[in-house]
Amino acid sequence: MLFSAIILSNTKSQSIFDMTLHCIESMIAAEKGNSNIEFEVLLIESNKQIHDSPYQFPDYVKMIIPTEDFNFHAFLNIGIKAATGEFVGLFNNDLIFKKDWFTEILKVKQQHPKVQSFCPVDYDAKFTPKSFFEGKSYLFGYKVRRHVVGWCIIAEKSMFDKTGLLDERFSFFYADDEYSLMLQKYGKKHVVVANSEVSHLESKVSKELEKKKSAFFDDVVIPEKDIPKYIFTEQNRWMLERKKLLQGHIIFHKKWGSPKMVAIKSKIGRTFIKNGLGFLNKYFM
Repeated sequence: MLFSAIILSNTKSQSIFDMTLHCIESMIAAEKGNSNIEFEVLLIESNKQIHDSPYQFPDYVKMIIPTEDFNFHAFLNIGIKAATGEFVGLFNNDLIFKKDWFTEILKVKQQHPKVQSFCPVDYDAKFTPKSFFEGKSYLFGYKVRRHVVGWCIIAEKSMFDKTGLLDERFSFFYADDEYSLMLQKYGKKHVVVANSEVSHLESKVSKELEKKKSAFFDDVVIPEKDIPKYIFTEQNRWMLERKKLLQGHIIFHKKWGSPKMVAIKSKIGRTFIKNGLGFLNKYFM
């Protein structure tokens, strides 16, 4: 079985290069004992001058350098279209994979052949302690950061024939929420697998971004008329200070509705899926 790992990176320092290489090597080494699994590594690289830099990856890494500026979903879509594997992994470059991480997902796939979307677990993350599973080996669900972790999603490539590719309006913020609702809209079940473990080095990357004042957090001009009224409440006013995040929220709001409406749609959608009527979701979500 061929697994296509799609990894996003912006290799502009030795520490980022080392982290990405460790990510790739740990992913492959963790499945070394399973000869039926082969890996295709697709590195979607934001550093357009990387070939003139000292940061050179192994020959088995297929590097793709998009001409456009970074866009989380657009770059993942480039990888999905280039992938030749039966499964694709949508990965950040700050991951360390634990033994048999993909084998454990395949075990769940064998039990539930129609399931096409999976996530591993990071037990160091506050959202998924071991108690979350209550002794079960996997859980169905769509909660962002609990069931759906956008930094490490595994899906059958054929799933995107039904759902379409990722919505490229979501360049960074709200990408996890968008993926979760996309699954629900198309009646696709999602599973988080207790024995598939991956460590996410999120804090290390966040510090790098803060030092470089990443464009993710740059100010953008947002007309006040485009901002939903509930943003101006005491509970949500903090968003006004993070313009890129607010921009993502507005895009999300225009597509799916207010948080209250999203909660209603999601509840109805989950009920339909649970009762085998998930195909109806596309008519109202």
